[in-house]
Amino acid sequence: MVARRKFRGPGSGISEILGGFGIVLATGSLLLMLPIASESGDWGSLVDAVFTAVSAICVTGLVLHDTQAHWSAFGEGVIVLLIQVGGLGYMLGTTVVLWAFGRQLGLRDRNMLRLYYGAPSMKETLSFARGVALFTLMFEAAGAAILTAAFLVDGHDPGEALWWGIFHAVSAFNNAGFSVTGADMAPFSGNPVVLLTLTTLIVAGGIGFIPLLMLKNRRSFRRLPLDSKLILSTSAALLVAGTLFVGVFEWRNDGTLGAVPAEDRPVVALFHSANARTAGFSAIDVGALHDESKVLTVGLMFVGGAAGSTAGGLKVGAFAMLFAVMLATLRGREEVSVFRRQVPTAIIQQATTLALYFVALVFSFSLALTLTSHQEFLDTLFETMSALGTVGFSAAGTPVFGTGGHVVLIVAMLFGRFSPLMLVLYMSQPRKKPTYHSPTDSVRLG
Repeated sequence: MVARRKFRGPGSGISEILGGFGIVLATGSLLLMLPIASESGDWGSLVDAVFTAVSAICVTGLVLHDTQAHWSAFGEGVIVLLIQVGGLGYMLGTTVVLWAFGRQLGLRDRNMLRLYYGAPSMKETLSFARGVALFTLMFEAAGAAILTAAFLVDGHDPGEALWWGIFHAVSAFNNAGFSVTGADMAPFSGNPVVLLTLTTLIVAGGIGFIPLLMLKNRRSFRRLPLDSKLILSTSAALLVAGTLFVGVFEWRNDGTLGAVPAEDRPVVALFHSANARTAGFSAIDVGALHDESKVLTVGLMFVGGAAGSTAGGLKVGAFAMLFAVMLATLRGREEVSVFRRQVPTAIIQQATTLALYFVALVFSFSLALTLTSHQEFLDTLFETMSALGTVGFSAAGTPVFGTGGHVVLIVAMLFGRFSPLMLVLYMSQPRKKPTYHSPTDSVRLG
């Protein structure tokens, strides 16, 4: 008789996911340490290489050195490959990792993939994975073509324009925020083609395959399932709200929008709003934002994008659930309904758990970063949330946090990227129903 292996983790495929990403991370770090990876031609620092590799594979975008000035063409190539693996690999999840290890998908692995990534049925899992890959490559190819043309019109030579187009399309769709212009997107603050193309790629990557596929197939918002409705409506609301807030509070700030011609400010405000939740490109000086705009940006970074997308953060679905619970409670309703659909109690509990867990992560890593550096609190909180939300914005500049702070940020990026997935899988595993129920009692609130 063959002994059955005892289940100890959040899913039978989670060790393969972490192991696969671990191998890619180690390989990427070693490649970035090679003399050929830097413009100086010297062996790279271990901390710098690991930090950059983690930032790329976690599609964060925090950097210790300017990407164009510090890394060679080989180094930039390694970074963009890590970004692609980090974004596309995260969306494909278990399928990609198990294919890489040459194993067939088991029943439990198929269930796990369907649970988190939303494949329509178990037998459609592989078809779903191919769809995600085609979805990614289609957006990236279209974005690269448009950006290349825009860079050519802007006066760049064909080779540079092509490389910039490919690099920024991959970085934008995967919500990474790495840039090779030498000054992020500030040189293109007056170029709506570049900014709106990047915004489209960022939003599409942050929403993910399933909601857009559902919208394409059903051609009606009313016919969409609740999950897709919440993702699309909440993402749109946050994008508009962030644009209006930044536009109003930064309009006359000479360090940010005030430095941009008035006719270009709405597009730049939209660009900042889209990047604040997921990507981290910037067409303005983020460090010069007013404090109220920094606080808003921290909030947007906390929410993040959609589950199963390239984005990080708490996720818009969980945020929408918390908002729905609050409204139901204020209205005195025991059931939580959204778009005339009742939400299961288990989903509400999981959303609440995820939110409290994410708050605990923000508190813990903010404290750790405060202990290892001596920056202002708001800038420290901003940097921590950027790392945990895999955004890539930095108000103070990531290099100023020192080696100890960089180690904290490395761990924060890894936790922000992978631990919410592990928690979701752990909470969703089958459990035995209790045979005994404790007596009901009350607790005072307020």
